[in-house]
Amino acid sequence: MPFLSGIFLWMNRNAILGIKPRYDYLGVPLLVIGGFFPLFSIGTYHLQFLSFIVFVAGLIIIHLGRKFFYEISFPLLFLITMIPLPRDIHLALANHIRNISFGGSSWIISLLGVPFSKEGLLIYLPNAVLKVNLGCSGIRYLISYFVFGIAYAYLYRTPTWSRLSIIVSTIPISLSASVLRLTAIFLLTYIFGPRMSEYWPHVFISWSVFFIVLIISVALDRFFHTRYINAHS
Repeated sequence: MPFLSGIFLWMNRNAILGIKPRYDYLGVPLLVIGGFFPLFSIGTYHLQFLSFIVFVAGLIIIHLGRKFFYEISFPLLFLITMIPLPRDIHLALANHIRNISFGGSSWIISLLGVPFSKEGLLIYLPNAVLKVNLGCSGIRYLISYFVFGIAYAYLYRTPTWSRLSIIVSTIPISLSASVLRLTAIFLLTYIFGPRMSEYWPHVFISWSVFFIVLIISVALDRFFHTRYINAHS
């Protein structure tokens, strides 16, 4: 994330260098708020990291001004994506996504005529028994696509509604990718045997699905967005 933030700053360097720094005491409240939590060790590290971002924002506004902060606000605030989800939220979300992915993939392989039965989080194929663990829930897909969507929207969209639509669309895209990943693992295990569910084949399948879905999603967005621009130009 710091690397991407650095790229965003570099891309906006001409606008940043053209701003004349000026003191702006509007940043003092942010400085106070940002310094409060770490000083008294209040809250979790999630809150403390967020307060650090607020503290830095206050320093920038005080010493360089609001206009300067506006130009570097996205690269700075993008660092918030480094904060992991709180454990309870992470577990609840992972369980929900796992249920959706497992149900969706089971439905697809049933349409393809693959014989199986389910018991809880276990799926019984003719040649293997697989369990969908929490790590296979697809929450990593959701977080990765969501963060990528934020960066993509910043780079390739201008209207706020368009940026929000890109970010929101990462949710169904990530869920679809999670369903396809489990479907691929179930099908390949059924066709080629239990070795396809072992660690390295599992990792290869997961990354392959991730990048295939990502590339197709970006390609479709660029295609339809270009057609939309041409139709309204």
